[in-house]
Order: sequence, then C-alpha cells, then structure tokens
Amino acid sequence: MKGVDQEEISRRRGIYFPGFGIYGGLSGLFDYGPYGSRIKDRVIRLWKEMMFSEGNVAEFDGTTITHTQVLKASGHYDRFFDYSVECTKCHTKYRADDLVEKAGIPVTLNRQWLQDRIKELGILCEKCKGELGEVKIQKLMFQVDQGEDTEPLFLRPETAQGMFINFKEYYRFFREKMPFAMITVGRGYRNEISPRRALYRLREFNMMECESFFDPENEKWIHDPESQIRVTFLTREGREIKASPLEAHEKGVVKSHPMAYFMGLALRFYSSVGIDLERLRFRQHKKEELSHYSSETWDAEALTDIGWIEITGIAHRGNYDLTNHIKSSGKDLYAQRVIPKKEVVQKTKEIDYQKIKSDYAESSAKIINAIKEGRKELDMDGKTVDLAVYTNEREEKVTVDRENFIPTVIEPAFGLDRIMYTILDHNLSVREESGYVWLKIPYGISPYDAAVLPLMNKDDLDSRANTIFESLLKMKFSVLYDDSGSIGKRYSRYDEVGVLYCITVDYDSLEKGDVTIRHRDTREQIRIKIDDIPRYLGTNPWNGKTN
Repeated sequence: MKGVDQEEISRRRGIYFPGFGIYGGLSGLFDYGPYGSRIKDRVIRLWKEMMFSEGNVAEFDGTTITHTQVLKASGHYDRFFDYSVECTKCHTKYRADDLVEKAGIPVTLNRQWLQDRIKELGILCEKCKGELGEVKIQKLMFQVDQGEDTEPLFLRPETAQGMFINFKEYYRFFREKMPFAMITVGRGYRNEISPRRALYRLREFNMMECESFFDPENEKWIHDPESQIRVTFLTREGREIKASPLEAHEKGVVKSHPMAYFMGLALRFYSSVGIDLERLRFRQHKKEELSHYSSETWDAEALTDIGWIEITGIAHRGNYDLTNHIKSSGKDLYAQRVIPKKEVVQKTKEIDYQKIKSDYAESSAKIINAIKEGRKELDMDGKTVDLAVYTNEREEKVTVDRENFIPTVIEPAFGLDRIMYTILDHNLSVREESGYVWLKIPYGISPYDAAVLPLMNKDDLDSRANTIFESLLKMKFSVLYDDSGSIGKRYSRYDEVGVLYCITVDYDSLEKGDVTIRHRDTREQIRIKIDDIPRYLGTNPWNGKTN
C-alpha cells in the first residue's frame, strides 16, 4: 500500500520484525510477533480447511533435515544454485541474472553469458557504483555436518521430497486409488544471494505445498476447476488473456486440467484471506525459466509496492521425482492400474541360499539382505562381491490383470511469507480524514475475535470488562483485554493490526447490562446486551464459529 510503511508498522505492532534484532539482525531472517503469528496461523488454517474440503487429501509432516541421497536423486544436489556477482569495492553481493534483467535484457541462465552482459552493459554496483567482479556459482542449500567420516546432511530447500519418498504409504492409505493429494506446511531453507524486502525473499521461509498424484492416462482431478473468478493470464509469448481457470483450460492456454483446477482453488483461497484479485495474475514460465523437473509452470503473481511478486507456483512435475527415486533407491514407488487380462512372460530371480552359505558362511545374512535391497554389488573386507552370481533367473507364463505405472504430479506450492506480505500490502489503508492506518483483513484471519476495553480503569468498569473477557475465553473466543491509554488510542491500536471488533464497557454497561461494539472498517458503534456478545461474534459471516 503506497504511503504506508509496512515494515515499520509490522515491527511497531508486533506483526513481524528482523530476527536477532538486538544483535543487529541477519538479512533474510524474520520473526513473526504476537499478532503476525496469529494471522499466519489463521491463514494456514483456512488453507488446510480448503484443501481438506476437496476430498482425497491427506496431510504429511516431514523432517527438515534431508538425506543427501534424496537431494542427489531429486537433482537439487547438482542443479540447485544461482549466479552471484560481488562488488569489488563495497563487497555487496547480487544475483547476476537480476542485474541483467533490470537492464531490460531477456536473461539466459549461463555463467559466461551473464559475465559478458554485465561487462557489455557496464552494470555497476547499485550501492557505491563500484565495478562488479567475476560471476560465480553459489550453492543454495545449507549443509549440516555430522562429523568427519560421515556424509553431510542438508536443510531441505523445499518440502516436496518428503512427500515423494513416502508416496507408497499414502497410496496404500487411499486404497490404491487415484487421484489423491498430500499437503504439508513447513519450513524450507535457501542460501539466498541477496535477500530482499522483509518477507519477500528469505533464507528461512514457510511453505504450504501440495503434491497431487495422477494416472497419466487419466490426468484429471475429481472436481472441475473454479469457473466463476476471472483474472489475467500472461502466456510465455507475452499474450494477456482475461479468463477463469476453466476457460483458460478450455481455450488451451492452460494445458493441464488439474493445473487449472488448482488455479481456481488458489483464487478462492486468495479471496478468503483478503488478497485483491484485481491485482493478481497467472504468469506462465518461459521455457528457459522452467525448473529441471517441470514441463509447465504457472506463477500466481500479486502486484505490491515492490512490483509483481510470485506468491504461488503451480508446476507440472511429470513423473520426474518418483522415477528418479525409484532409480536411486531401487524401491517400488509404482502405482497400478487395472487392465484386461493377458498372458505375459514373467522373469523372476531366486536367491541361491546354498551357494551364499557355501562361499560366505559367516556373512551370508549380509549378502542376502543386500540382494533383497536390490543392490548389485557389496563391499566385503575390501573386496567387491558381484551379487548377480548368487541369483538364478527363471521365466514363467502368468496371467495378469494389472500393470505398473509411475504417477504424474501437479504441485501447487504456496509461499506463506509472500502471501503474508501481499495480505498486508493489499489491506493496510490510510483513513483520509485522520491519516490513521487500519488493516482491513477478513475476520477469518483477524488475529483476535475482539478486544475488550473498559472505558476507564476505575469505578468497577475494569471489573465488569474483565468478567466479560474471562467469560468469552471460556467459550473459546480469542479475545484481548486492554485498559491502557485513551479509548481512541486503543481503537487505533487494534485497527492497525486488523482486529475487527472492539467491545467497550462504559458507565451505561453498569446500569443497563449492555456494551458498545465498534466495527473496525465502518467505525460504526452499536449497543447490545452482554449476554448477546457470544451470539453476535459467533454468527458473524466472517467468522465461521458456531455456538
């Protein structure tokens, strides 16, 4: 919101602030305060409720420390890096592609190409105008050392891989039927070259991700895409089309049915958390932008005070991840489909237990386990043992009515911190007549249901207000009690953090048993009986509570 310093208000009011502030802070690390934590939790709750309401969805909660072999199989170990360049004078680091893009040149992600463009265009340090040095590769994953003789671990750069390697558990949970989806909310870590503007680009960030699995012969979700909400679609060729996700799919702009479905779901979610859909678009990735695992990606981008920012990426990952984890681990991550019965020649391998015991009497169990794990070789006392000699292959004709396949995956990945930034940007407003700031977020993500305020901290007003406060807490309402400062300042205080209702106990309350309820957006005040407060708060259409 122009004219409003989001970072200043967020720091002052306890929405978010720099991490480790008393030590000067660290770029790319922010903490959520008392109000921001509650807003964030309510955004997560709405997202989960929306996802679960679609059916065929289950939650996953995985570890943030990740096995190196997982990242090698996923491609992150070798391919997850950015190109950095450092000022030779003040030593400020930049992403080389960002600097070239700012110069209006379409970017090619190649180290030498970026080096040549920076020199050719005469791009200098944005801070001190010093010359820029050599373009280098910067790995983006944070390494966790276990010790001298063990392989390092990594903090996960995304939450997706935990869902892929546990695919089989969820396939069984859903009774081996597709489509189904796994969702997770958690933290990821990326060693960003130049973290920017508060919650926009972080080194430690929050994600809400979904991995949805499909039979590639029937790649369709169980419901049709949302057909009512129309937004702008910006294709990789630069064409702008105003359409709903369903219309975009029917016109061939969005190729995948489930991708259009999740776009519609995302629009519904954005609307519920107060993101202005007039300032939102779906932008298709150009071919050179696509991640190594993606055949098609669309970003939901929001227009904010720092320009268009990606808040969700919806990618068609194909069968890339499951295929590579099958190859890397040797494990069965296949699904099955029913087919007409047919006779096939089936090859099976039998373990020659007698030969193993004859050659390795004391280590036979080790060799047998290695064969069962699908390994081809085993190191035994410095000697490589060829395990193939201990298996016998035989063929037999069998009748089958099922066949294996590797599911394809559509991934909607919601950047929670960027969504929070956008919510604040789209909803922090200034009252024209007073200049006071107010946060006009929906009641569903308001940090508290209401604030209970005694007009004065005396004459039994505070006691009556405290009784109301305690009563609402017992009924599971989230409420605050505040008797500090003038009533006008307290109204402004809660306007700034998005609390929709202020309940004021005044002298009439002592005589008549009623209170004033003030509405944040309209500033209208009504009087209701104290006994009616729970019903008023609980039946408000923005709340969703039932009493």
